[in-house]
Amino acid sequence: MTRTRANDLEIYERAASAWWDPRASEFRSLRAIQAARAKRLVREWGERLRGARIADLGCGGGHLSDPLRAHGAYVIGVDRSAASLGAARSHVLREHVRSRACFVRGDVTATPLTTAACDFVLLGDVVEHVERPDEVLAEAARLLRPGGELFVSTLNATRRARWLAVGLAERVGLVPRGTHDPRLFVAPARLIAWAAQHGLERLEVWGESVKLVRTVLRWTIELEPGDDTSVSYCVRFVRGGRA
Repeated sequence: MTRTRANDLEIYERAASAWWDPRASEFRSLRAIQAARAKRLVREWGERLRGARIADLGCGGGHLSDPLRAHGAYVIGVDRSAASLGAARSHVLREHVRSRACFVRGDVTATPLTTAACDFVLLGDVVEHVERPDEVLAEAARLLRPGGELFVSTLNATRRARWLAVGLAERVGLVPRGTHDPRLFVAPARLIAWAAQHGLERLEVWGESVKLVRTVLRWTIELEPGDDTSVSYCVRFVRGGRA
C-alpha cells in the first residue's frame, strides 16, 4: 500500500482545474472557508480596499484575494504552482470585469515585488505549508508600507488540530489526502513572536470552529469565528513605522 505524502504541494498542480469548479471536491472546503474570511476582511477594511495594493502570497487559485479585488483593490498573487496561477487568471477573465489582478510565479520567501509597495498582504493557509515560516513573515513585512496590514490564517500546533485537519478531514475526503503535515503547524504565540521580530504588531486574533451540521449536510467544511484557537486561527498585524 502506497503511503500518502504529507504536505504534498503537487496537489495544487494536479488539481488546479478544481479551484473554481463547484462540482469538484478538491477545493470546495477551502473555497468556502476563504470566502467567509474574505467577507470579514471586507467588513474590516471597508473603503480602504478601494485602490489599495494587495499582495496575496501563496495565492493558489485566488479564493481569498478575488473578493477583495471585487471591492476595488489591485491584487498581485504570487504562487509556486503555475497551474494554480493559470486557474486564477482564467477566473478573473471569466468575470468580464476590468482586470485589477495579476499573478506571478515565485517563492513566497523572496517575491519579485517592490519593498513597501503594498497596503495589505495576505497569507491565507500558507504558513502551515512552509519549512521556514519566519522567512515568509519577513517577506510579508518587507512588502508592507508603514501602517499596512498583514492577514494570516493557519493551523495551530495542537493534537486537536492534527486530529481534525489530518486524521479526520483528509481521511473522509473533505480536503485532499496529503494536504497537511502536522509537523509544520504553528502555535499562535510563536507566530506572533516571529512577526514582532519583523516589525509587525498584532492587531487581532480569532479562532475558528467547525459548523458541524452545515459541514455534514453540504459535505463542505464551514467555519465560524470565535475564541477557540485550538484548531485554526487568524491574525491581523500592522506594520510599524510612520505612514
